[in-house]
Amino acid sequence: MNNKKIGILTFHQALSYGAKLQAYALQTFMNNNGIENEIIDYTCPFMYSHLIRPIRFGKKHKTKAILRSFLTMRQTGIDRRKSVAFRTEYMKLSRPFNEKNICQAKDEYAAFIAGSDQVWSPVCVGGDPVYFLNFALPEQKYSYAASIGEKELAPDKAESFKNLLSDFQRFSVREESAAAIINNLLGRESTINVDPTLLLKAEDWDKIAAPVKNINPDEPYIFLFNVKTPKNLFAYAKRLGKKTGCKIYSIQKNRRNRVKGVNYLDPVTANEFVWLIKNARYVVTNSFHGTAFSIIYKKDYAIEFDYLGGRNNRSEELMADLGISGREITESADPNPEAPVDWDSVEKKLALHRRASLDYLNTVKKDVYGL
Repeated sequence: MNNKKIGILTFHQALSYGAKLQAYALQTFMNNNGIENEIIDYTCPFMYSHLIRPIRFGKKHKTKAILRSFLTMRQTGIDRRKSVAFRTEYMKLSRPFNEKNICQAKDEYAAFIAGSDQVWSPVCVGGDPVYFLNFALPEQKYSYAASIGEKELAPDKAESFKNLLSDFQRFSVREESAAAIINNLLGRESTINVDPTLLLKAEDWDKIAAPVKNINPDEPYIFLFNVKTPKNLFAYAKRLGKKTGCKIYSIQKNRRNRVKGVNYLDPVTANEFVWLIKNARYVVTNSFHGTAFSIIYKKDYAIEFDYLGGRNNRSEELMADLGISGREITESADPNPEAPVDWDSVEKKLALHRRASLDYLNTVKKDVYGL
């Protein structure tokens, strides 16, 4: 095999800041540690039609989904252009692949890593088997911080998951629940590793952070960032704004449901998103990556774990692991975003996670190259 690069199969095309930034982070971390790689520029049909294209088709109620698309078309167009711009400038991508030619990739790469993100979610990409590396040879199959996105696997999915994962060489997953599922299905152990965004330090992210036009970082502001429908997030942010005199900025990916007193921004690039968190006086969020970057930049932040239809267990588990508490927004309690944090302890724990991730990736490197 002439080509010795490792291919990363992840959600780099998704219109999500976290998806793009975790892809960038894993590639950068591997490059920084001597592991040559490319992100496989694979277009997932389900993701494109349901999440990326301007006119999108929902899994149910297709007419409603199409009508909703018209309301978000302008923002989606901006988001897509800025997403492409970020990928073009900051990621090393393979040639384009799709479901018809992805089988050719096995002859162009030494191995593949599936992850990070919810690449093994039963619903996220419509069960696309490409993210299980079904096109690759058994000896080429690895993962890094892959997520199933569910604490338990539905019984009707068990057999297909078992078949798709059975010939992986090694497993690295993001959650204990995913490790338990793999152990139950295959009787095999998994390494648990952190989201790639946490593999890079603040000074690494500073290299790409880009200022947002018309926002003065010298004027204190609250950055409000939500990815799920919140319960109390906006009301808390407005109370915090009134108390501190800070403006509130929020990214609006559609033009519905605007809240009075909030300054809305059109979709930004992923590196502008990093800058917004870096320069915020406070961060108010219900997002995992909003939490992760608040921790990376040691920000005063508050988080709402509960949202309509679920709970952000990922952020909750991350904060518990790092020993950060007293930040949860609830219906009955406003947290103090300035509650003390032992940041030295947090940094030591993150250093251990980075070391564990490097150890795992070096093991993959040794498997693949025999070094």
